[in-house]
Amino acid sequence: MEKVSLQKEFVQLIAIQQKLIHSLCSLYFSQSEDRKDMFQEIVLQLWKAYPSFNHQSKVSTWMYRIALNTVFAKLRREKSRPKNEPYSEYAYQISASDNSLELTQATEELYRAIEQLSDVDKAIIMLYLEEHSYEEIAGILNLSRTNVSTRINQIKSKLEKLLKNQLP
Repeated sequence: MEKVSLQKEFVQLIAIQQKLIHSLCSLYFSQSEDRKDMFQEIVLQLWKAYPSFNHQSKVSTWMYRIALNTVFAKLRREKSRPKNEPYSEYAYQISASDNSLELTQATEELYRAIEQLSDVDKAIIMLYLEEHSYEEIAGILNLSRTNVSTRINQIKSKLEKLLKNQLP
């Protein structure tokens, strides 16, 4: 396939599937700048892997695998580094210009609860919330369908308790 055609096809794919990437970024990163950086990193990794994508799986399955591996790699790197403090208190006063990354209060509460889960449980529940079947989730995360089913029930119970504790 010629390079221009490949680029055009990839850009169209990202345009169609960008909600998937934004959801992952919002789930794993609370700061707007971190979400934007991760979005760019995921797109870069998808671009690098795109020429070898063989269409034997669904595009969304392939994208989730690349995106989750990118997120998990970043989280592993961050765990080995000391935490950075914000540059200044004024950084929080700058309004986000990208409305697609704005979250509703209910969504923010759900994300705060999900943040308390393990990385794999976060991925499972995010895929579940995106309405992927148990088989798709199992395929993306290399788990058994039974394991996915069991873990989703456990995660729902954990989230229910966490959300009840967040209520005023």
